[in-house]
Amino acid sequence: MGAPSAVVLVVRRALATALGATLVAGLALVLSLTLLAPLAPPAPPAADAAGTVETALAPVAAAVPSATYRTFTLNVCHCLGPKKAMADVRKALTLGDAGGLQEFSQLEDRQNLMKLLNEKDWGWYMPTGLGVAIPIVWDRKRFRLIEGRSVMTHPAQNGVTPARFINTVRLRELGTGKVFGFINTHTIAQASRDAQLSNMNRIPRLRKHLRMLRQEIKRLATTTEHVFAAGDLNVNYLADRRRRLPGLPTDALGDLVSFDMALTGSRGQGSLLDYAMTLRKGSGFARTSATVVRGFNSDHDAVVITYRTNDLFATGALHNRPVGGSGADRKRIGDRQARAVMNAEPGDLVRLATARLDEPAVGDALVAAAAEGVRVQVVLGAGAGTDLERRLAAAVGSDRSAPSWVVRCSASCLGGAGRTDTSVLLVSRAGGTTELTMVGAGKVAKAARNQWSSSYVSSDPELYAGYGRIFARLAADTADTTRTRVLTWGRYVAQLYPVPDVPRRDPVLRGLAAVGCKNADGLRTSDGRTNVRVLVRSWAGARGKRIAERLVTLRRRGCDVAAVVGPQVLSGVRRTLQRGGVAVRTAKVGGNLLVVDGRYGKRAGVQKAWVGGPAWSDGALAGDGVSLVVSEPDTVRQYLDGFTRVWSNS
Repeated sequence: MGAPSAVVLVVRRALATALGATLVAGLALVLSLTLLAPLAPPAPPAADAAGTVETALAPVAAAVPSATYRTFTLNVCHCLGPKKAMADVRKALTLGDAGGLQEFSQLEDRQNLMKLLNEKDWGWYMPTGLGVAIPIVWDRKRFRLIEGRSVMTHPAQNGVTPARFINTVRLRELGTGKVFGFINTHTIAQASRDAQLSNMNRIPRLRKHLRMLRQEIKRLATTTEHVFAAGDLNVNYLADRRRRLPGLPTDALGDLVSFDMALTGSRGQGSLLDYAMTLRKGSGFARTSATVVRGFNSDHDAVVITYRTNDLFATGALHNRPVGGSGADRKRIGDRQARAVMNAEPGDLVRLATARLDEPAVGDALVAAAAEGVRVQVVLGAGAGTDLERRLAAAVGSDRSAPSWVVRCSASCLGGAGRTDTSVLLVSRAGGTTELTMVGAGKVAKAARNQWSSSYVSSDPELYAGYGRIFARLAADTADTTRTRVLTWGRYVAQLYPVPDVPRRDPVLRGLAAVGCKNADGLRTSDGRTNVRVLVRSWAGARGKRIAERLVTLRRRGCDVAAVVGPQVLSGVRRTLQRGGVAVRTAKVGGNLLVVDGRYGKRAGVQKAWVGGPAWSDGALAGDGVSLVVSEPDTVRQYLDGFTRVWSNS
């Protein structure tokens, strides 16, 4: 049998925002997609041609915490009469803030459902001709719809199965601005009896449905802070978790999601067909309770889950993990950047500066956000450009007086003789987080998935404003003659390149000059020695030798010094380090990172991490770049832990 084509319906967030006031549908619109939304948000702040926001957003140190989030899934049997069906829905609405329903295949049931939801001030997604039988519902006092999507997994076959779909919505939490994703689905019946391959005529449809569900979960995860999937999968999880047969839920989804249901039956005591799932890593949810609520007229009971939300943009270090992790670990930074972009709304401001852009998740998010009214402004390094860069430029143009644009520097953006080496993403609002800054230690490139790389995340308003000023200078693409190259942004210090190529002006040597080695009293200094940890992608030349000799000196003075170097670090540097007693390993390193934990100057118990900046080589001082100094103990601890992972896998 040939693979059926997918049918997709997407209601863009721009429409949801533009509609503004709540749409109350009459019965004449019963079979149409109905959007229920509160009043439109305030107009965005004005910006000048360089994209500088004139009216400051209210700063937050982290996203405003969400209240407890309760959700449910319930199959309301199509065999029920109208009164019993609506009695089940009334009961379900008391169980959570959003939910998924199945088997609303009859017109009268859908009419009654819409009427009830209007009475209760709940919204719904129920697209005509597509996933109309599997509505997603939510409390409009807490959420409004951003967008909806429905995908056909396979068409109908007379006497066997109706067409099956996967529905997805993205919801904006009104109190925090966070984005919650909800997937609802219902697979083919009678393919698997007690988690076995019972009907081999139906099993291929079930397996394909689960493969497509996996893709929809992954797709939602690239755009959404909080990811949840539910539905009647028609496979008994109580048996499937033991059998693990190919293509059934545990096998098809178990490496991607956590199955959050209580381990008790939802269709009788021994059959758990109704699933509730979150991403194993990065779902934005932490389960606090799970139960099956009984006493419904339907032959299914309700699966109910309670979560607390995690802040995906909390201050700290993000790490890609190319070895020893999952696909999500390899793409963590790019996916988190994409989520930040897609959590912006029309009128919000997204700015990116990078030497190279070819990370598909980020590029696709920028193109989509610009199409929906987000102001997207990008500065790229010199060069021929990638296909993704050209697609983005074609979508938004290069006119800096427009809301969105892409500019490419003619050489280095600040007029140095080297190349551009800045990587920073700025988002005025990403869900519940305002003034988000993500400082990379490498390019925004697909190759980073195979490299050990990191990104520093902060919602500090002074850091956001500081990088905003740097972004404007990069976008100007002129020789920067500013004398001040060491910048102070609140609690942060940043080193701006280019700088003169002399040892006393070298930012790395100056940073290492104050390191003391004994009586350290740091986070990882149980032996009293200062820890110095180095991750460098490119390290060469006379300058590289000077830095290596300084690290050897610290090692001889008693510091615990270790370095993981990339393939572009020349053998002469390695020999200098190793002969001087510095522990060295080699790995695919995607950027530069220097961490000091211990004595610094006259103080013990100091933590510092130098994030980003150009290569440790002769010509790099003449290029553009920003090296950020982070001094938060919790973040430095994350960088130390990240170094240990790289070391252990090198």
